[in-house]
Amino acid sequence: MKLNKIEKLKLQKTPCEYYESLGNLKEDAITEADRFYLKNFGIYNNKLRPEEWMVRIRIPAGRISYNQLQFIYNLAKKYKAQILITARAQVELQKLRFSLAIACHKELENFGLTTSQVLTDNVRNIVTDPLDGVAKDCEIEVFGMIEKMQKIFLKNCNYLGLIPRKFNVAISGCKSHIQSFFAQDCYFGLAKKGERLGFNLYLGGKNSELAQDADIFVPTSEVVAVFEAVLRAYKKYGLRSSRTKARLYHLLQEIGLDGFKEKMREFYPKDFLLAGKPLIKKGEVSLYRKLKDGKYAYRHQTEFGNIDLEEFLAIVELAKTYDVRLGVDQNIYILGLDKQSDVPLPKRAPIDMVVCAGERYCVYSLFDTKEVAKMIKPYQTIRIGLSGCLKGCGRHIVADIGLVGIRTNLFGQIERGVRLYFGGGYTYGDRAAKLLYWAVPLRKLNELLRTIIQDFSTSSFEDFEEYSKYMLRFGEMPLARYYLLKILKKPAKLQPKETVETIKELELQAFC
Repeated sequence: MKLNKIEKLKLQKTPCEYYESLGNLKEDAITEADRFYLKNFGIYNNKLRPEEWMVRIRIPAGRISYNQLQFIYNLAKKYKAQILITARAQVELQKLRFSLAIACHKELENFGLTTSQVLTDNVRNIVTDPLDGVAKDCEIEVFGMIEKMQKIFLKNCNYLGLIPRKFNVAISGCKSHIQSFFAQDCYFGLAKKGERLGFNLYLGGKNSELAQDADIFVPTSEVVAVFEAVLRAYKKYGLRSSRTKARLYHLLQEIGLDGFKEKMREFYPKDFLLAGKPLIKKGEVSLYRKLKDGKYAYRHQTEFGNIDLEEFLAIVELAKTYDVRLGVDQNIYILGLDKQSDVPLPKRAPIDMVVCAGERYCVYSLFDTKEVAKMIKPYQTIRIGLSGCLKGCGRHIVADIGLVGIRTNLFGQIERGVRLYFGGGYTYGDRAAKLLYWAVPLRKLNELLRTIIQDFSTSSFEDFEEYSKYMLRFGEMPLARYYLLKILKKPAKLQPKETVETIKELELQAFC
């Protein structure tokens, strides 16, 4: 088999073998090979910004203790690092020099936290709903399963950096979720077969595709074994010739879902059960959620993952009294409140938006996504995913409206803009959001969003997913024309056919 350059590196020296030389590295002699190896241990840098380093901390299921929060706070203060909450419920320490990134990594490992396998070709942080085990509609607490799943690969030299590409995993025993998990490589979604609770298995999601229903019901007692079978089959049979076609999705495209299930049978001796009835439903964005025990959880809205030291210290203080969890929506959850009372934290309007790191922290982003996000009106009932580039870390396909950063000269001089995706069927994994506009200038984004939201608000639909499903039945181009005509204050009617030329002409009128 032809191997890509990273796979050749792995054959020359495994990440575990490389780790022994970590203390001998010099900042001015870092190579691209070094950057690959360092990512396996959560230490990241891009050659376009050689002076800036980041350390990512693994927080399984987003569960974090007072002592861990206090340690991270002290570390960030000591090294003057910027704290970022990620969309996989982890913590990043940003804006470090190389020597300080190495020091952070070592101090975290000595303390008992780890930065292992949070980047590159690894099983990333396993995620779940932040109210796992305590939400009123949580049927199965999955944290114990996540810990067992993690033991299979974490710091295991047979897996560390040696799978074909990154591998995202989610499992939730809650009926409603704050975010959709259908863009994961492997997702265990709550289901029922007869009178038995368990999970349906979904495989092959990524930043541009939703996971497929594998038609397998997994009893709670079999979750860890089935997960290991999926992982081992992917490690053995995953594609390794091209980095851009190495995710599980591409293997499924090549051999089919049934073909992959046959590969799984090499590592799972029991017969697969056919899928059960899904028990997933749409979750609501709210500041407070009542829990099983009658107490409340408070959803603290961060600045799209950004959190300064003072605010983080306030979280640390709250963790002395309450259970604190990190959410996959980049927010922080305070559990155990006796009532819906004020929490001593900065107050921000609740908004259902996931935002990538942006150009402040990532060289691939085409603008500061955090600042752009602040410019967008907080539509509480609309889910938005915002990414600064086509890597799609803002989950644009599992959103009502997805935004992906671009540069465009279609409307005059070169300017920053977005591709706009519309109508993700993310609650049940029905459909990825569809590309509606190739280029929307940032200066016109709010006007377009306002037009779409106003049309939804005057429709007969209460839920945007149902509204977008109805609107998309006419096709993407007729829908794109419809909203452009509304911006231009012209009569707008959906019709089944439309030409690219007409859309381009209307875009010039609406966006110039």
